[in-house]
Amino acid sequence: MVDLVSMVASSFPTDRRTYDSVLMLSNSTRKIRMVAEVIPKGIEFSVLSSQSRVIESLNETNIAATMIEENLSSMGLFILTQLHDLILQAIGEGRISRGERILVVLAEPVDGVFSIDTTMLNANRFANLAQEVGIELEVLTKSMELARHIASRGREGHSIGAIFAIGPLPILRKHSTAMVLNPFKGHNSDKRSILIKDNHETFAEFAWLDGAVFFNKEGIASDAGRYIQVPSGISTKSGEGGRHLASRAISQLGECLAICVSSSGSITLYVNGRDRYKVKMI
Repeated sequence: MVDLVSMVASSFPTDRRTYDSVLMLSNSTRKIRMVAEVIPKGIEFSVLSSQSRVIESLNETNIAATMIEENLSSMGLFILTQLHDLILQAIGEGRISRGERILVVLAEPVDGVFSIDTTMLNANRFANLAQEVGIELEVLTKSMELARHIASRGREGHSIGAIFAIGPLPILRKHSTAMVLNPFKGHNSDKRSILIKDNHETFAEFAWLDGAVFFNKEGIASDAGRYIQVPSGISTKSGEGGRHLASRAISQLGECLAICVSSSGSITLYVNGRDRYKVKMI
């Protein structure tokens, strides 16, 4: 039987800092707490789990936890191939910095530890998606950062949803109609740039409005409260609501990238009518 705690403890000699952070994949709260006890102070520790009960139990601690769509328990050894994508997603979302040395702890479905140097990762799912729609990677990563902020925070204690579309504005406007006066009109680009984190709270407030928020390919907000016109040929899929349908439609019609934040806390990224990335916040 693998002694996972001893393996983690032995990865941190007392004479030097060997890793910048620890990422653990587990559906066992007990194992997570045991591993957390042997990680040196100052080393960032985060958890990925596919069980909501695990996330909820960790909310009372200082351990950062994120829900993932994939069921860890049923993945078997396929988790080893998925690990690469999971790390790249974390880099793309800004949760891990490129250049970090990460100790990955697997406690589901198999036990083990892996050392990952992120400078050696030469592919990035987000980079490929950004290139596909002709936007800068930073615009996409900042958009996902905003989406995560909205999904985890809500507004005045209530969960909210949002739609962001990033692409050519003339086409986006062609397939939508204004529901409110445009709140971005007349403001300079610095106040409307998604690349500036200080603007994210403003965008989060406008997400409370019905309709979508549009950004150009440089990440400059142009419109809010846009109602997306979904043609009759595009219908809902199983488990989708109206917000997901609108996001999928505008990504196809507007030749853009669309991000849907649902009121349940899930974030779905659409390109060309297809969902290409999904994560759930608890």
